[in-house]
Amino acid sequence: MTHNNCRHFAGKKTGLLPAITGAILFLSFYAFVAAAQTDQPGYYIKGEELFKQKKYYEAIQYFEKYLATEIKTTPRSQPFAVKKKVPGKSNLNIHNEAVYRMAESYRMIHNYQMAEKWYKEAMSFSRDAYPACPYWYGISLRANQKYEEAFNAITQFRESYSKMDELLVGADKELENLKFIRTQLSKEKDDFFVTRQPMPVNSSAYALSASGPDHVVYTSVYEDKKNDLFVARLYETSGNNTPDNGKAIIIDEAPGIHNGLATFSKEGNKMFFTRWMVNNGITTSAIYSADKTDTGWTKPEPLPEPVNMKGSNSAQPFITSDGKYLLFSSNRDGGTGKYDIWYATLDGDYNALLVTNAGNIVNTAGDEVSPSYHQTSRSLLFSSNGHVGMGGYDIFSAKGDFQLSNWEKPVNAGKPINSSKDDLYFISTDEDNLWNTGWLSSDRATDCCLEPYTVRQDNAQYISGSVTDCSSKQPLPGVTLIVKDPKNADRVLLKQQTNNEGNYSFKLNNSSRFDISAEKEGYHPANESYKVYFEAGTDTISNNNICLSLVAAPAMEEEVLNLNESITLAKFSFNQSALDNASYYELDSLAAFMKKFSSTIIEVGGHTDGKGSEAYNIRLAQKRVDACIRYLVKKGISKDRLVGKAYGKCCPLEPEKINGKDNPAARKKNRRVEYRVVNNE
Repeated sequence: MTHNNCRHFAGKKTGLLPAITGAILFLSFYAFVAAAQTDQPGYYIKGEELFKQKKYYEAIQYFEKYLATEIKTTPRSQPFAVKKKVPGKSNLNIHNEAVYRMAESYRMIHNYQMAEKWYKEAMSFSRDAYPACPYWYGISLRANQKYEEAFNAITQFRESYSKMDELLVGADKELENLKFIRTQLSKEKDDFFVTRQPMPVNSSAYALSASGPDHVVYTSVYEDKKNDLFVARLYETSGNNTPDNGKAIIIDEAPGIHNGLATFSKEGNKMFFTRWMVNNGITTSAIYSADKTDTGWTKPEPLPEPVNMKGSNSAQPFITSDGKYLLFSSNRDGGTGKYDIWYATLDGDYNALLVTNAGNIVNTAGDEVSPSYHQTSRSLLFSSNGHVGMGGYDIFSAKGDFQLSNWEKPVNAGKPINSSKDDLYFISTDEDNLWNTGWLSSDRATDCCLEPYTVRQDNAQYISGSVTDCSSKQPLPGVTLIVKDPKNADRVLLKQQTNNEGNYSFKLNNSSRFDISAEKEGYHPANESYKVYFEAGTDTISNNNICLSLVAAPAMEEEVLNLNESITLAKFSFNQSALDNASYYELDSLAAFMKKFSSTIIEVGGHTDGKGSEAYNIRLAQKRVDACIRYLVKKGISKDRLVGKAYGKCCPLEPEKINGKDNPAARKKNRRVEYRVVNNE
């Protein structure tokens, strides 16, 4: 099957045309059709030729032209007939052939509305000539959410069809799908809100992934006017994280090359993605990698064996959050079905070592694609058309272990995450709760193309607690409580005061983590962080007691006065700005200090060694400062109490050359971030 937004690869929805309107399609083919043979049989012959070449959009134009101009005659008196015979067909009725080809073509481009129309007409044709018609008519009805009609059509096919082939197996599975759909439709209330997101004009966006904090990468179709081609490219967006404002990721490419579904290392400096080409309707795909430098992405290189294997396709990579595994889909030998989920162990440099099949609990005789992994819940996520579901590709989860390749039976995510069409590329955006928030791609609202959707679980947490005096243990009324989202320190979820008994209560939705700041005049403020694990529905949660300590004296304590000189906060490797584990102790200590002395303002200063230009080192120093400030903000420190400054290679602690020779130990010591008190009023 093919699809016009290149959602998969060979044999899976991989057409070349973009998601564009019918008007644009008409204009694209107008000149082509006008130049065709003007006699009626010629339209049919050209349509057949294009159909066999898997050029279904173009074929539709010619079949429509033929059917619009055909002479209404009986099969015997037709001036033009197909010069061939197949089982169940003598001299073929050319009208019937054109109608059935129309139905098939629309199905292949996943326009099920039009496919249903033409299959319905074909249902009156000879069943011997078109034995599969009831099956595909039923599939189209199911995709169009006409479930009872679909059940009747598939049942009719199953009762009359006796050939032991894929259609018979497919009919049995489709009946199971329809039974599953009935159970989903009987639910009183959905557990999720699934919301369609804005997209680029006349294009499609799908396969979203995170490239860094508040940055999303997705795949979309680009019109290469210079080479008269439509190609899939990678785009990146930030801020509101919607695909309608993205910018293309610039990587080395050539005309006719498609790039899609990117995944990134935790540091964000290595990217794996799918690159594919389509020739004569056949797609060949492989997984490529590129590294991020100061000047952009390096030239992409295909991953060597055992990821990419000669004679097979590999696609849709996903790096686990711990950086230990690369998941992907492939039709290589040794699998369970067509496309299977595989995973490779990675070394510290993201080189693939051993590749393992996820096994026949996850994989089926059908296709399993678009894998991802949720670390906290130990859940493998993927889409499948081989397991029982809502129809087409459904999203599933399976708990398990990579080392043992031991997976529990996959669970269908159900309605409304899954639909009667294709649902793929689910990514959880909550590190604590698998289904709380996420992204998926689906063609449920279109006749052609995958579009991005956000997923939000329907849940509520009713939270209560109390605030007391640390010494007397008595309840404290009138304490101001500020509840914030630790993932976005500037986002205040709510603000309230304790009642006369020192108690508080509030409601949250979709908040896996929250911080509470408790403040009262004459007391030191207190800050508490909470993590919540939940399922859909409502939970009642009781927080541990928060206690406040009286301020001992109005004067600034000696502990603050001793911080008038700079103190090293974090150290960094050459050319790096990522925090290492050794830095967290100092950062946590500073956060605790700033919570204790809530009026203190701290300067965070970034330094580099002497290598590189001044401008480059200023940028690098700023990145190091930003990394420290982001961490402190996540720990509950207000951003307006932190003053960042990039010093670059200024102010080394030790000279980097001794007697003209390089001093690596000094350079290592100079690569640092320091802090000092700049305001203690």
